[in-house]
Amino acid sequence: MNDRPEPDPVRQNCSICSSLRRAEYASQKYGWPENDTALPIAANGLVLIRDFKPLSDRARQLQRCPECGAWFLYETDYEYLVNGSEDEQTLTRLTEAEAAAYLNPAAQG
Repeated sequence: MNDRPEPDPVRQNCSICSSLRRAEYASQKYGWPENDTALPIAANGLVLIRDFKPLSDRARQLQRCPECGAWFLYETDYEYLVNGSEDEQTLTRLTEAEAAAYLNPAAQG
């Protein structure tokens, strides 16, 4: 079953971004590995541009595709539970204007 939509026409020639939807989501829950999901492998090809929360357990990073220049916001979150944790990762494609706002030092909070 392939539920992935058609690639973004602007990014279809990029070996990295053609495999990424505008928004990607993954989650893992302790004790339920059969339900775990992961971001597409292509997300590993993105380059970290700015880390807004260095050393934090909840990441917020501006990333960029080295091939086509597309911008992405990568975020993680988790919920600590006594019997394990629930972890989430999101990767969202940004417009040039959205990326510019994140690059603005006032937007780093």
